[in-house]
Amino acid sequence: MYFILDSNGEFLYSDATNKNYLDWTLIPLPQPCWNPRFSGARDKTTGEWTGVWLQDGEPVPTAEDICFRIDTYADEMRRFVAGDPLRAVEYGRVIAETQQFKDDGYPGSAVPRTVAAWAITGRTPREAADSILAEAKQYTEVLSKIRDLRLQARELIKQKIASGATEDAQQIANDAITAIQAAVSGIGSVNGQR
Repeated sequence: MYFILDSNGEFLYSDATNKNYLDWTLIPLPQPCWNPRFSGARDKTTGEWTGVWLQDGEPVPTAEDICFRIDTYADEMRRFVAGDPLRAVEYGRVIAETQQFKDDGYPGSAVPRTVAAWAITGRTPREAADSILAEAKQYTEVLSKIRDLRLQARELIKQKIASGATEDAQQIANDAITAIQAAVSGIGSVNGQR
């Protein structure tokens, strides 16, 4: 069944085929048309439907919709900071070995390969270890900040949606995304470093 609408989106008639498609309006319907529904009745004598198409407007976003937006953005920023997931695993191993090397008092006879690989161009193993740990601190701080902002925003959004304050919930999401951007700016990706 085809429903033929006029240029104002009003129901004209229905047709079992699309043979009259050339008579359809050339003017596009108002957009967006999120949840159109027909309000009318059928004429018992002719069998024709009379009435109008109604639009409910844009659907109200749910807490899950808004939280998904923040989660997706946070995931993107974590990938930007950490790079490839396997490289993030590598960084974790480098950090652990370097911290152990420092905790052991920087023994010259037991320099881990991960530290030795950065002890180049005149850097001592101690300088390399301190450099790795300084960057690791910045790296983990940014990842922790992203997590903190994401989780805090999610809770506030759920509260606002529960109270019916959808616009406030969307503003919280916007603010969280801006704060995540600020946390990430300045660190960049640590790919290719240490």
